Amino acid sequence: MKWLFLINDASYLFEFLGKISHQLTKEGDECLVVFNSKIAEYEKGKFFPKNSKFLSKIDWCIKNYDSSKKDFGNLSWRELFTVFERFNLYNRYNYNQSLDIVNQLYQFFDYIFSYEKPDIVIGEPPPGLFGEVAYYFTKKNNIPFCGIAESRFPGRIDIWDLEWTCSKFEDNFKNLKKEDFLPGETEFAKNFIKKFISHKTIYSSYYIVKVRFSLFDYIRHYLRRLKESSYVFFRYFLDRSKVKRFDYESEAVLRRSLMAPFRTIKKNIKIKLQGNIFNKLSSKDKYFFFPIQYEPEASTLVLATYYSNQLATIKYVSATLPFPYKLCLKEHPGSIGSRTNQFYEEIKKIPNAVLLSSEESTPNVIANSIGVITMTSTVGMEAAIQGKPVYVLGNVFYSYHPLCQKVVNFEDLKEKIKRDLQINWDLPNPIRDQGVLRENETKQTSNGVNLEEINMRFIISYLRNSILADILYAKDPNDKNNYQFICKEIKRFLTSQK
Repeated sequence: MKWLFLINDASYLFEFLGKISHQLTKEGDECLVVFNSKIAEYEKGKFFPKNSKFLSKIDWCIKNYDSSKKDFGNLSWRELFTVFERFNLYNRYNYNQSLDIVNQLYQFFDYIFSYEKPDIVIGEPPPGLFGEVAYYFTKKNNIPFCGIAESRFPGRIDIWDLEWTCSKFEDNFKNLKKEDFLPGETEFAKNFIKKFISHKTIYSSYYIVKVRFSLFDYIRHYLRRLKESSYVFFRYFLDRSKVKRFDYESEAVLRRSLMAPFRTIKKNIKIKLQGNIFNKLSSKDKYFFFPIQYEPEASTLVLATYYSNQLATIKYVSATLPFPYKLCLKEHPGSIGSRTNQFYEEIKKIPNAVLLSSEESTPNVIANSIGVITMTSTVGMEAAIQGKPVYVLGNVFYSYHPLCQKVVNFEDLKEKIKRDLQINWDLPNPIRDQGVLRENETKQTSNGVNLEEINMRFIISYLRNSILADILYAKDPNDKNNYQFICKEIKRFLTSQK
């Protein structure tokens, strides 16, 4: 079996993928490792078996790229949004440059899938252009895609065979019956729900963002990271004149590294100046809750492309609400200090919008809301588990929860809210019940929804499609991951997809 590993500039996954590749090689499989940039190649190639076949998109383009040949298949401009939003922070691409970037990737992966003929493609779920084009070719050639993602469950990973989710989640949920629950699964689900909705458990240790920081500690951290990357940067500078034409990723990494301290200091100054922008939640308010999301990020750019202009989306969502309902908005902790004052001032101009501080308790905001409207935020999952109606604008893995509704457009959102307000949502509040779904207690609502059973089915169906593994363990000398088991589970998943 031939595995194609997609190695981009993501900093958290490559050591984990490297150890998977070593295990696969032991089992007699073949590994083809593909890099999207020279910096990724220099930094991450050492983690893969020496008998792997290595291919650089940059080197291939230098030798083979034909700029006069333009074939983009069925790709659309949507796949470029990640480039525009992320890379415009460090570089800007005009129309011709954007076409050229996509053309390079299209020709490269056309060669890979035509001549190397991989059996499986594995890597990060495709948030960037590199992954998106590769994903396009997997679908075109009917080849399994295996996206490795941190699970919402601590110490586990998810396998995504689709661009933004796993195709088995919903099927597992529909086919799962209460009598099929295993004792260990039941206990796990109860504990997870209790901790999750009370925020006692943070599902991803990697994505924790410290908003406030010590300047001294930050400078020390920055210099340490710069020292760690000095060899890689030096090596790139030696090759830069030859590879720059095709290596937009490395150029972005360079600019990002150089600008990082200035952007962070600027961010901290903004935090102190924006302290008076936010409001307190009033217990008298009747409101829907809209969590503002971190950006630029794949969760908005890829999974909610047509709603990724959050300011415009907030204005339209506010307009869908009937009188006298308000729209309460809470800033993402990682975005504090990143946005302009104008962004917040425009929100405050909306008559029925209330801008809450990131320090406001999310469980309380959810508990006191009528419902949650979100693009792709995990807050929607929290709200559904609490028994609140959730309206989802983008594509999210938890949308199969019965209390979640996929919204087609803003008029559709307006009609769904209007209809639901006529329903007596007499749902229990797990927060006021100390977050406990009590054993042997049926929580039946007035509209016939058994919230406890729904939540148990939802969590267990998700659990059964996750794998016991921790991506961050791969960086630890005392790595506790069992890679033989992980590879066995990945293969079992891929086999079940056929």
